[in-house]
Amino acid sequence: MARAIKIVVIVLVAIVVLLAATVFVITQVIDPNDFKPQIREQALTQANLELEIPGEVDWQFWPSLGVSLGRTEARLPDEEELFAAIDSASVSVAVWPLLFGNVEMDGVTLDGLEVNLVETADGANWEKIGPQEDAEQPAAEEEQPAEDSEGGTLDIPLTIPSVAITNGQVSYRNTTDGTDIRVEHFNFEAQDVSLDEPFPMQLSLRYQDQSDVRVDLSLDTTLAANLDSNHFVLDPMTLDAQIGGLTVNPVDVHLEQKLDVNLDEDRAALSGLVLEAAGTRTTGDATVTGLTGDMKVAGQIKTAPFDVNEALKSIGETPIETRDDAALSKVALDATLAGPAGSVMVDPLKVTLDSSTLSGKAGLESLDTGKIVFDLVLDKITLDGYLPPESGDDKEETPTGAGGGAGKQAGTEQLSEAELIPVESLRPLVMDGRLKVNELNFETIQAKDLAFKVTANNGVLRLAQASGQTLNGSFSGSGSLDVSGNTPRISYKQNVKSMQLQPLVTLALGEDLAKGLFSLDMNFSAAGNSEKALVQSAKGNATVNLADGTVRGLNLYNTLVGGVNDMLGRFQGLSALIPNQESGKLPSALSEDTKIIDLTTKASLDKQVANLDSLEAKLEKGTLSGNGWLNMLTQEFDLRIGMQSPELGGSKYLEDVTWPLRCQGSLAGSPAKWCGADREGFAKIAQQAATNAAKSKLKDKLGIDAEGDTTEEVLKNAAKQKAEEKIQEELGDKLKGLFNR
Repeated sequence: MARAIKIVVIVLVAIVVLLAATVFVITQVIDPNDFKPQIREQALTQANLELEIPGEVDWQFWPSLGVSLGRTEARLPDEEELFAAIDSASVSVAVWPLLFGNVEMDGVTLDGLEVNLVETADGANWEKIGPQEDAEQPAAEEEQPAEDSEGGTLDIPLTIPSVAITNGQVSYRNTTDGTDIRVEHFNFEAQDVSLDEPFPMQLSLRYQDQSDVRVDLSLDTTLAANLDSNHFVLDPMTLDAQIGGLTVNPVDVHLEQKLDVNLDEDRAALSGLVLEAAGTRTTGDATVTGLTGDMKVAGQIKTAPFDVNEALKSIGETPIETRDDAALSKVALDATLAGPAGSVMVDPLKVTLDSSTLSGKAGLESLDTGKIVFDLVLDKITLDGYLPPESGDDKEETPTGAGGGAGKQAGTEQLSEAELIPVESLRPLVMDGRLKVNELNFETIQAKDLAFKVTANNGVLRLAQASGQTLNGSFSGSGSLDVSGNTPRISYKQNVKSMQLQPLVTLALGEDLAKGLFSLDMNFSAAGNSEKALVQSAKGNATVNLADGTVRGLNLYNTLVGGVNDMLGRFQGLSALIPNQESGKLPSALSEDTKIIDLTTKASLDKQVANLDSLEAKLEKGTLSGNGWLNMLTQEFDLRIGMQSPELGGSKYLEDVTWPLRCQGSLAGSPAKWCGADREGFAKIAQQAATNAAKSKLKDKLGIDAEGDTTEEVLKNAAKQKAEEKIQEELGDKLKGLFNR
C-alpha cells in the first residue's frame, strides 16, 4: 500500500514538473512577437483596424503566467489620425492553481489608454469598427457551449484580484456643432473582481470641454453585478467633484447614495441621497421605472434651508444686494416626485423663500412633447426687501431726454437695436401654467388675489389671464407673443377699474403729483425683435377716466386768472366787463392744486408718442377740453386746453367764452411751470369782448344794429351817424331861424 501511494505521489510530482517544464519551455522558447502579423491580420479582418505594435510582446512565467504588450496603436484604414492606442497592457493568471486545473486570474493592467472619437456630418469614426459587409468571411459556425463530462455547461469561477486602467484619455469632437470634449487622467481600479460577490472599485478623471468647463471627479463604490438578470448595485457610492469654469471659484460637490439598476425589470432606484454643494444640502430617494419605455418617476427630494448670498460667496460670485439684509437668507425645497408614466412631475411642491411659501405642482407633463405645466400658489410676499438698496443718486435721477426740449419724436436714439426676444428658444416651447398670489406688497402698493395664466404652443405664447385687486380697485389683462413667423409680434389688452392713482404716480415719477380714482381701457400692439423696432412699430388706443382727482402744484384756475389779469393790464377798459372786478385785477385761489371732478381722455399710441385725441374734464372751477401729445420715452408733453369758468361767465360779453391755455414741458419738471395762458388767444377774446360791448352800447344809445360788423366798422358807422345827426341839428336851427323872421 505504501509503495502504491509512493508511486502515485511520484507520478503526480512528475506530471506537475512536466507541466511546469512545458510552461517554461513555451514561455522561453516561443517568441510571441512572431505572432504580430497574425494579430494585425485578425485586427483588420475582425475590427477593421490597422494595428501597429512597435512595443514588445513578452511572456511572464512566475509567479504568474501571462503576457504583456508594449506600445500599440490602432488606426482606421486610409486615415492618419490615431483612433486608439495603449502604452502597455498585461494579463496574467496564477501558475500554481493552474497546475491543478483551476483558472485564477492574477491581474489585468492597462496603461496609457488613448481614444479619439470624431463625429462629422458623414457619421462617426467608431461606426466603422467591426467586420465590413464587403469583406469575404467564411460562414461562422454557431458556437456551442463547452460541456463537462456530465453534459453540463463548463463553469469556471472567475475572480480577478486586480484590474487597473491608468493614465487614460478620451477625446470627442463633433465638427458639425463645435463640441470638443476631452477626458484626461482617467484611472480605474477594482479589487477582487467577481461576478458572484460585490467588489470595490475606484474611478477618477478630469473632464474639459470647448466652453472651458472643467470637472475633476473621483468615485468610490462597491459593485454587485448579476449578469444573468442584468442587475447592478452600487452600494455604498461616494462621488466627489470639483466643477470649474461655470463660476468664479470652482464648486466642490459631494454625493452619497445607493444606486440599484435592474435592466430586466426596466427599473432604477436611488436611495439615501446626500448632495452637498456651495453650502447647500439636499437629501432624498427616487425610483424610476420604464427606463426604455414610458418612464415614471417617484420619490422625495428635500433641500435644507440655506443662505443664497453665502452660497454665492462660496463660489466667488457677487452677493445679491438687497434693501433687507435678511432677504434670501432662508431658501428651502420640499418636492415629491410623482405623476403618470411618460412624465416627470413634482406634486406637491413647496419652495420656501424667507417668510414666503410657494406651493402646488409643476413639471413635465409629457416627456415626448416636453410640455411644461404648473399650478402654483404664493401665499404672500413683500418685494421691497428684495429690491436693490436705495442711493441718493437714484432719487435725483431723471428720465432719459426729459426736460431738454427733445421734442415730440425724440428719444429713440437711446434705444438698443440688439436682439431682445430669444425666438429660437421660445418657438418649441409647450406650456400651460397658472400662478396665484394671495398677497403682494410693493412700495406703497398692496395687491391681493392676483391670478395669472400662461400657455405656449406652436410658437405663440399667451397671457390668457392677468388679474387682481389693488389700490381699492381691480385690473385684468391678456396678451400674446407670437414668434412663429420671421418677426415677433406682441399684443396686449388692459382694463383697470376705479384704482387709486396717487401710489402709481408716486412710484413712477418719485413725486406726489396727482391723486384720484382712474379707470383705463387699453389695447397695444408692436412687432420687432429689439427695443427700437418695438417702439417704432407700437400702435394702440386707450380711454382713461379720472374721478375725484387732484393735480398737485398746478392750479389751472390761477393760470386762467393770471392770463386774465395780464389781459386786463393791456386792455384796462375791459375791467368793467367783468362783474365786481372794477379794480382791474382778479384774485387768485388760495389752493395750489387743481381739483378734478371728472376727466375723460381718449388717446392713440403711434410709435413712442401718445396722442391725446380728446380731453374733457369738469373742474371745481370750470371745465376743460383740449388735445395734445405725450412722448412716452422722454416724458415730454404739449397740451392745448380750452377752459371755461363760471367765475368769468357773469358778463354777457364773456358768456360761454373758452379761454385758451397751453401746458407743455416734462413730467419730471415742476408742475407750477407746466401751464400758462395763450396771450394771443386772450387778446383775441379781449378784442371780441370790446367789440361786443361797443355794439351793445351803440345799439342802446344810437339804435345802430352792428351785428356782424367789425370794431372798425362799428366805430366808422357811429362816427358817420353822429356827423349826420349834428348836420341835421344845425340845419334844423337855421330853418327855425328862417321861420322866426
